[in-house]
Amino acid sequence: MTLAAQSESECADVIETTHLGKVTWDSGSELYLPSGLPGFEEERRMIPVEVPVHRPLVFLQSVRHSEVCFVSLPVLIVCPDFDLRLTEDDCAALMLDEKETPRIGSDVLCLALLRRSGGTVETNLDAPIIINLHNSRCVQSLSPDAARGYYRLNDEGVWERIC
Repeated sequence: MTLAAQSESECADVIETTHLGKVTWDSGSELYLPSGLPGFEEERRMIPVEVPVHRPLVFLQSVRHSEVCFVSLPVLIVCPDFDLRLTEDDCAALMLDEKETPRIGSDVLCLALLRRSGGTVETNLDAPIIINLHNSRCVQSLSPDAARGYYRLNDEGVWERIC
């Protein structure tokens, strides 16, 4: 999967976004979310945007609504020992073989959605965004056991579990 860039290229689509300005991407970088995201069920097409100066952030920009953009980080940055657990429904939506465990980085990309919390950000690792790197299908995987919890970026720049 190739992340969308903020530069012009041949045979590319362009969207003028509210938060990222003009974003150019090719259809090969577009993500398909069969069920959208909880609360955003109509958002079934997103593009992952990487802005070099903001690495390792990944912005998930809606193709349909220029004002809808989610900020995320690869989960392994937040929690290096993150344990990927997918439900049968997740595997079906991603078109993964449920008998095989997908590998983060080679089979799937796992992103932690960030949200503002006071003067910092936090994330819920019980609801990561999972992207199948082989077919660009994407789901928000809601953990039934809620075992991973919430993390907050502390004043020293370290992610700490908060519950």
